Amino acid sequence: MVAKMEERAITAMKKAIIIGGGLAGLVTAIKLATMDFKVSLFEKESKVGGSCRAIQLGGGYRFDLEPAPMMMPWVFERIFREAGSAVDPSLRFIPLPVNSRHFFYNKSIVDLTADGEAMADQLTGFSPENRTGFLDYLYAAQTIYEWVEDTLLASPTVSWTDLLRPGAVKSTWKMKLLQPLDAFHRRFFDDARMLAMMNRYATYVGSSPYKAPAVVAMFAYLELVQGVSYIEGGNERLIEALVRLAQSRGVELHTGCAVDEILWSDRKVTGVDAGGEKWEADIVVSCIDPIQTRVSLLKDEQYTPDMRQLSCSQVVGLLGCKETYPVLHYHNYFYPREMERYYIDLFEQREWPDAPLIYVGNPCLYEADRTSSGCNLCVTAQVPASFGLKPGQFELYRERLLYLLERVWGLQGLSEQIEVEQWLGPLDLQEMTGAYGGALNGRAFHGFRAAIRQPLKDRKRQGLYYAGAGTYPGGDQAMAAISGLHTAHLIKQEEEKKESKLTPNG
Repeated sequence: MVAKMEERAITAMKKAIIIGGGLAGLVTAIKLATMDFKVSLFEKESKVGGSCRAIQLGGGYRFDLEPAPMMMPWVFERIFREAGSAVDPSLRFIPLPVNSRHFFYNKSIVDLTADGEAMADQLTGFSPENRTGFLDYLYAAQTIYEWVEDTLLASPTVSWTDLLRPGAVKSTWKMKLLQPLDAFHRRFFDDARMLAMMNRYATYVGSSPYKAPAVVAMFAYLELVQGVSYIEGGNERLIEALVRLAQSRGVELHTGCAVDEILWSDRKVTGVDAGGEKWEADIVVSCIDPIQTRVSLLKDEQYTPDMRQLSCSQVVGLLGCKETYPVLHYHNYFYPREMERYYIDLFEQREWPDAPLIYVGNPCLYEADRTSSGCNLCVTAQVPASFGLKPGQFELYRERLLYLLERVWGLQGLSEQIEVEQWLGPLDLQEMTGAYGGALNGRAFHGFRAAIRQPLKDRKRQGLYYAGAGTYPGGDQAMAAISGLHTAHLIKQEEEKKESKLTPNG
């Protein structure tokens, strides 16, 4: 009995510090707090949210910084359930009837949806081979997702060697999961539009379909079979709900307080230096980019990141417009004529593509109250992660994107309709999210190295852990949340192992 009481006391005394208040940080903090850790979260910005933050511009225009399709909403229901709480009533996931609308140079438009009949209608303009290939592809994508669910999503991956379990290796080889995504797709399609739409899933992890492995096709299953949603009121509703849950579980939130250094001694973390003070901790979890953690917080002067191995960054334009554009759906993609050239520019030449794949988010389609009039458009184009720009490069790229949307894609008068705008580039995204060079997904998800992500547990320093896009290949909000859950579970497992050694007969 005494031993049991000592076990609980040891756990209760443990202090955990979370660095970064994005989704992964908030979820990690909530989960550890429910496991009886004393948790403090530090966020250098005045508000938490990371890439899920909301931005409001003059005239009542409200934007999501990253309006990505919402997949796997059940993950967030799980977070509340495991915290012993009902789902926040303000948090509503609304299924989209059309997942995304796709515009091509030949003036054809394709709507992707999880509605089988509607999707069959969309495919009537394709060859019989591609229509049959689409059904076969969905089955293959489902098989891939089930493998990912069993192998990667079910339990924490402490090291890449965890993927060398006999069953996992056999399945990976049998399904050819490490073959390039483009090669995988060419088994089912030969239509350039189908290839472009399916290869686009590589951009969800900031990578090239010619180098990213076929396992990325799991996102096709999630979108085209399970469907996607949006959060009523925007991503900020999710952040607000998680903040309320965190505070109800005793998490201390320190906003506007940057962590300057992770403190450690004798190969064990001792706390952090933040806001000019030293904060002691038994556990530190960095939920910002692992590369940025190593460079800025661990002060590893011997480490020089290879920019060529990073995922891409983005140029983001937030546009408050006086008029709406009925041709747009909620999520919209505009494809250049030469997709191969686009990926070469991004990942081989490391240049800002002259003819990029452009995404336009149009949330006012379903939520008119997010703008006082007209529409609030989020325009993004992927560019290489970087730390410097040529003189005038940013301004010229803004003009280029607006020109393409107006003159090529038919959003007539867009420039004249803009009332307010804000443009962000790689350095802005680094400052706002902690992503090294603005690479929102950390290292590019390419080849065999795709499996060798940053482990959740630091190899050199006891008590240091990681969560976020650097540990999982990005994708959407749910994947970031899953990484937080896994890191918290791993910490709990390791602490219980230590405590069992301290108890009699343990």
